[in-house]
Amino acid sequence: MHMPAHRGPKASPRVRLIMTVCLVPLVLLTIGGLLLLWPDAPEQELPGGGPMTNSAEGVADAEAKIVAVDASDCASGDEEDSTLAVDCMTFTAEVDGQEGSLYVTPDAIKSGIGVGDTVKVLDFTDSPDSAEIGSDYVFIDYDRNVPILALAIIYGLVVLLVAGFRGLRALAGLGFAGVVLIVFMLPAILDSQPPILVAMVAASAIMLIALYLAHGVSTRTTTALFGTVLGIIITGVLGAWMTSWANLGVAYTEDAFLLADTADVSMADLIVCAIIVTGLGVLNDVTITQASAVWELASVAPDLKAGQLFTRAMRIGRDHIASTVYTITFAYVGSALLTLIIVSAHDQSFFETLTLGEMSVDVVSILVCSVGLVIAIPLTTGLGVLVVRSGLRPERDRSGGEAAEGPGVPGRAANSSGPS
Repeated sequence: MHMPAHRGPKASPRVRLIMTVCLVPLVLLTIGGLLLLWPDAPEQELPGGGPMTNSAEGVADAEAKIVAVDASDCASGDEEDSTLAVDCMTFTAEVDGQEGSLYVTPDAIKSGIGVGDTVKVLDFTDSPDSAEIGSDYVFIDYDRNVPILALAIIYGLVVLLVAGFRGLRALAGLGFAGVVLIVFMLPAILDSQPPILVAMVAASAIMLIALYLAHGVSTRTTTALFGTVLGIIITGVLGAWMTSWANLGVAYTEDAFLLADTADVSMADLIVCAIIVTGLGVLNDVTITQASAVWELASVAPDLKAGQLFTRAMRIGRDHIASTVYTITFAYVGSALLTLIIVSAHDQSFFETLTLGEMSVDVVSILVCSVGLVIAIPLTTGLGVLVVRSGLRPERDRSGGEAAEGPGVPGRAANSSGPS
């Protein structure tokens, strides 16, 4: 089956058969892996349970609306003392129609929290420790459900407006990827399944559905799929080697300590798992782009020899390598900007800092994913050239033109206008 929107060179029947023979085991192994590694028990509950915890007796999570802010006690204080200005303010919040005092952290007060804001709180009204706490409610975080949902809707509308029906299919693939990660991968890791194997199976399932859903069922998409699989394998092997060689299997963050103490999970394997998932996103991008480049070049210039086609496609690939490497690096710099600012203020070599603790894990992840990305581009390009040329080669060999193809059936038209 081929999507009618993909017009271009067709692979030869023999190559199509070979690709199918290679694809079927991948599908079967993915299904088998899902069945074998699927978590038997419900998702394991870790101590704390996340940023909002109600493990104490009588304490409940709640959503509150700030109804009053009293700053009258601040008038007698030193206006230049920011700490005093924060501590002197009192807040009143309403939860399910019941008003009570609210403790707000100093950083939240400085951020401009005020009347009308909806926040997440811990409700201590029924707790035996409420007198000791000194407030009925304790601020945890802002309620961001509405703004984030609105931004997600805007994102979806922009994708649909620019990409049309293909954008809709891409969003559906993204949704499927989220389901695989939340329903399968994370619970399976908590269920003490091998993290690296779980990540490989999850990545394979995401690739099989997301790629074909977004780009259609065609030899072009299958070429990109095989390129992505090769890139993921390279990324996983290199990530496992570097994690072992650089001794990265140490818990550096609070979340990592929690997992190490309560779950039977190897930190080194978790790091490799994270590297594989990170690499999956960038690999999907470059492989489908390179496959499309090969198909389009072969469509407009069907007389190009294999070497010429590869060279021209790699010119596009090199541009993509340069831009994507920047993308990965600056995406990390942006996400870790606060940490990098603190690091730059210390009297310590910046390079040495990058090799310590959690930052060393991030640096290795960036470099490993970049290596897998760079290698996947020529692999996908070469595979695409072989597939495309398999459909064009018979025409070149038949120098008799119409006599070889049969009366009234021009060879080039037959080969260059069919669905890919």
